[in-house]
Amino acid sequence: MSEAESVRIELNTPFRVIYLTGAPAAGKSSLTRALSSLVSPLEIFEYGERLTSYVSDRRKQELTQESIRSSSAAVVTPEDVNAVDKQLVAFVADARKRSHVIIDSHAVTKERYGFRVTPYSLRDFAQLSPDAICVLFTSPEVAVTRIDRSPAGRPRVTLWEAGFHTGLQASVATTYGMSAGIPIYLIDSSVPADDVVAEVARLFKKIRTSP
Repeated sequence: MSEAESVRIELNTPFRVIYLTGAPAAGKSSLTRALSSLVSPLEIFEYGERLTSYVSDRRKQELTQESIRSSSAAVVTPEDVNAVDKQLVAFVADARKRSHVIIDSHAVTKERYGFRVTPYSLRDFAQLSPDAICVLFTSPEVAVTRIDRSPAGRPRVTLWEAGFHTGLQASVATTYGMSAGIPIYLIDSSVPADDVVAEVARLFKKIRTSP
């Protein structure tokens, strides 16, 4: 039995909401897919997918997550992000009544000129009311290798840029956590994938629900 399989959770505890974030290539998408088989019931809000759908509808043009990642600020406006933020608040308010929820999102994007941070307002984050924040991180070397191996629309970055991006994303997440008064877990995703999945799955048992 793998480490991940050993922490399978059949939820008989109150439903939790975890905000998952991290820089590109930290492993967020792979983690959420794997959690679906360990945490039940679980609903996932994949922000990139929702944003792609919203921008496609607004522009009346079929876009992919890869094209959104490669173009980023050239096609995604702060107003687009704000609109999807409101979708997220409504989604979580409904889903947490019947299921655990994990939110896969990140506020920092790599742009041609450097970086852009398009965060939630602290008021909106308070409405979201997650029980904990989980930040996946990895070394710059691992991040660069993963992006080079499978870009999927993500711009290639230097070691310095990869490290800086990780630091920026962790800083934004820390601000969210401090404003909401909730715990923040920073988890090294350069270790074997099963170990990462097991650590995050345990959070659904470890954290206390919001009052």
